[in-house]
Amino acid sequence: MRAIIQFIFIFSLGSYYAQDTLALKKPFTSNSLSFKNPTSAITFSGFYRFLGFVRNQQETFPNNSGKTTVISSGDAYREPMFLLKLNGKTRDKITFGADLMLNSLYKGPSSEHTKALTLNLGLNLTTSIATKFGTFNFKSGGVSWYRQSRLTVWGNRSFNRISIFERRPQTPLNKVPIERYSKYYNSGLVDQGIRYGSRAFQGIFLQGTKLPFNFSVKGVIGKSNFNRSLLETSDNFTGCFQLKNTLNPSFKIAYNYLSSWADTDSLSDERRNYFIHTLELDKKWSKIQVQMELGLGNYRDPLRTLGYGEAILLNIKTAKSTKVPLNVQLYRISPQFVNVTGNFLNTSVLEVFPNVAGIGTTVRTPYQSPMVGIGFPVNNRQGASINADLSLGRLKLNGGIGVFAEIDTSYAALSYIHNVNSQTLSRIYLFAQNWGPYNALNSTYRGVFENVNITDTSANGLANFKKFFNTIEFQAKYSNKIFGKNYYIFSLTRLNSCQRDLKALPQIGKQALVSQLSEELDFSIELNEKAVLVLSYGIEKILGNASTDLGDNPDATATNTFFERLGWEKLYRLTNSRNQKNTLLGFGLDYKIGENVMVFFRYNQYRYFDPNFIENHLKGWETMLELKINF
Repeated sequence: MRAIIQFIFIFSLGSYYAQDTLALKKPFTSNSLSFKNPTSAITFSGFYRFLGFVRNQQETFPNNSGKTTVISSGDAYREPMFLLKLNGKTRDKITFGADLMLNSLYKGPSSEHTKALTLNLGLNLTTSIATKFGTFNFKSGGVSWYRQSRLTVWGNRSFNRISIFERRPQTPLNKVPIERYSKYYNSGLVDQGIRYGSRAFQGIFLQGTKLPFNFSVKGVIGKSNFNRSLLETSDNFTGCFQLKNTLNPSFKIAYNYLSSWADTDSLSDERRNYFIHTLELDKKWSKIQVQMELGLGNYRDPLRTLGYGEAILLNIKTAKSTKVPLNVQLYRISPQFVNVTGNFLNTSVLEVFPNVAGIGTTVRTPYQSPMVGIGFPVNNRQGASINADLSLGRLKLNGGIGVFAEIDTSYAALSYIHNVNSQTLSRIYLFAQNWGPYNALNSTYRGVFENVNITDTSANGLANFKKFFNTIEFQAKYSNKIFGKNYYIFSLTRLNSCQRDLKALPQIGKQALVSQLSEELDFSIELNEKAVLVLSYGIEKILGNASTDLGDNPDATATNTFFERLGWEKLYRLTNSRNQKNTLLGFGLDYKIGENVMVFFRYNQYRYFDPNFIENHLKGWETMLELKINF
């Protein structure tokens, strides 16, 4: 590889000198001389990324493809394998830019699925105008990422408690490989690129800063994948804007507005639309920061009119310099408050997500009363959580506990997001809904959630009770040196449950409709300045009770086979409902080839198993190789 790069470098130098020699003679041109100011600066940046993987399965789902071996090249998540960004700025301080993206979608040998290599040009034109009243930025063209407020336009960010064994393509390269793990140890954050916490829009963007009286404004009108019409050719638009005032460095106030509408029939006679008004407050004292957003929304479509609904998000945070930093969150989002571009999941209206083949499946999120982690609000729900951080020398601890409850009764179903093997499962059947042997799995972007039916229903198909949710998350991080090399250990424990009654802590007995326990361990050690060895282990256990789906195995099984062998009957129970166990064991290598070139290798063995659901048996291994070059 180094030899190839050196050859390309020498070749490019040769081309450069050849062009420099030819430049001594002015080429003939019929164009008239230009007397305009020349461009003062043009810069290029971007990346090239290759991804290939091999999957071998010893056990497969019978009603899916049934493939035991898969060899693939290219990112099937529709990420670009090549991105070239051009940015220019004139002497008049007018900027412009263009993004050249190359997507490689290799679909196999079949002519039906094979797609030629294509170049998709994302042309973004940006203009910045400075006046005595302020600076105004305008942008239009290709896809851009936008963020406004948690209730209007925002991407889920939560508390960034994740396993970092797998990389995301937009994750930038570090100067040295170990730096990725040291940053996660020190700050708890992983830079996941411009997409993290934002939504994709294609339209016209406006931003005004340095306005009189410390005002600023920004907004967009255009199209978003989250608000599509029944037909691709039908009208669908989303528009929003924010007006913010910085009263002083420690006190900000903002007004946000969002409106979305989309045709729901081929004649454009019927529409689905909703709008939202919110007010944001951000106040800082010496050790405390209070962030609050109040919202009012209205949703209607040809089938229903929900009317007006309220929403409130409240965060109270202490400074990181305090001995035990705290973050208290409270929220209430009514079932009438609907928005698919905000920082919460919708449970009251499924039809707000599009059903366009190949499009709707990419954006539909957990819908039926989802069990979620701390920091993921859900509409038709209210609750509170508290998070804390503590440092004990080299050991860093952080965790949170949350209690949440439905406002109104909802559908007789639940859904939970898999914490272990989620990305592996999603790669088996990309962006698919209701798949797997029992049609319970649903693939989103690099994740999978599963639906669970509840048998205790009313005459109108709703649950006969309100659901209550509990969550505990605990993370431990440790760093030290061995033989002079840095190493990092990350442990993440998560426990979620849903039950009929309000409880202070998550439940794991038969009183819980569904309980979910997961443990993930990551170990990273610096082999040398250019290489890092990564190890990972994950285990997840999901249990249902008698009010949920029953399996097709006539014999009940023990919830814990270890305690069953020991005869400790008080520590396990027999069940015919969900009794899932998912495991992952993996190792990898991060290696720096050059200044802006790195290669990443990952191998994992996975198993998805439930003795009560006979066909829920998936087992195999997967190897991935990623090469990324920044320029």
